[in-house]
Amino acid sequence: PHIETIEGRISAEQMLSGRGLVNIASAAAMARGENPRFLAPADVTAAALAGSDAVAVEALDIFVTCLGRVAGDLALVFMAQGGVFLSGGIAQKVVPALKRGGFRAAFEDKAPHGALMRAMPIYVLTHPRAALFGLAAYAREPRRFGVETTGRRWIF
Repeated sequence: PHIETIEGRISAEQMLSGRGLVNIASAAAMARGENPRFLAPADVTAAALAGSDAVAVEALDIFVTCLGRVAGDLALVFMAQGGVFLSGGIAQKVVPALKRGGFRAAFEDKAPHGALMRAMPIYVLTHPRAALFGLAAYAREPRRFGVETTGRRWIF
């Protein structure tokens, strides 16, 4: 109830982004009867990983649980048997929180598909230029990526 809705709903983006982490921390503070105190995602993650602020710890736990649920839903929809790859600035900064177990438990909680979900590996991309390397690989050999390029023009 403490997260602002957009057109009557709370989207995954409002929760699973840098700003979303601040939204969750603010909501956790308000639920405790406290004033929100975090303005930047980096401040939430630093306090949570250091264990120096209960609101930050709670916010990061909620964040990784929600991320696990959404990632698990998408992995199941797309049958990601080759694995799920988490990327972006936040994922690589919160690896210790991802390893604590809440993420994986939420990811696997897809009854009756628990065995399938447990077999799916999860990776966190930590290379600072992973997207650039992926684009370069695609530019070199687009056929390897299963994307039809016939009739498409590349404008640079």
